[in-house]
Amino acid sequence: MARQGFRRRRRPPDVRALVDQHLGAGDPTGWFEPLYAGAGDDADAVPWAGSVPHPYVTDWLDDPVATPSGSRAVVVGCGLGDDAAELARRGYEVTAFDVSPTAVAWAQRRFADLDISWRVEDVLELPDELLGAFDLVIEVRTVQSLPGVVRDAAMDAIGRLAAPKGVVVVVTLVATDTDIARAWQGPPWVQAPSELAVYRGSGLVRLALEHPEPDEHGAMEVRITWQRPEGTPPTEASIGGPGGLPIHG
Repeated sequence: MARQGFRRRRRPPDVRALVDQHLGAGDPTGWFEPLYAGAGDDADAVPWAGSVPHPYVTDWLDDPVATPSGSRAVVVGCGLGDDAAELARRGYEVTAFDVSPTAVAWAQRRFADLDISWRVEDVLELPDELLGAFDLVIEVRTVQSLPGVVRDAAMDAIGRLAAPKGVVVVVTLVATDTDIARAWQGPPWVQAPSELAVYRGSGLVRLALEHPEPDEHGAMEVRITWQRPEGTPPTEASIGGPGGLPIHG
């Protein structure tokens, strides 16, 4: 009997080899495009593609730590577009960008019915027109997928997307201490807790730090809410204390 509709599953990409190749060539974000292009239309071949919005994003939107003052939202490293689509369905005016043209085109096809501004942009080389332009900035698992040599620059750029009173929601993998982060074999790479202070350098104040208990490797997926004050300098104030607030569900 002929096998109707059979599609051979693509082999998982050698992400480590792609990263090493492009990092050695001085192009630390260049490995995303060959990964997406090599996946064809098979989302299972993209290691982080869940085909649904990240639950930390939907949970935050259901019960925001701080209500954005406007409707302009941006998704950093949008991938296949699920987080951007969720924002658009909730009434936000959404811009979504990724460094991979294949990812952006793929996302645009998936959500052709939604009014989203899709762009090909590198978080390390953002155009001035995007800086300070958004009331809500969503960054999910992008920084943790970048090697340490460029993570500071990426976090600084992400923070600068926020307008005055703008809210920045970051989801990233964080180690419980610096030694674990230093020994971690990525990608993705866990971030050391001290790294996150870079967001303050771009003028943000931390409003909340939320996370479950660390896993057996000493890492946890963290959700951090930041805000750019209007007319006030950054402070060390935070809600939730140094241990953070657990995310349930």
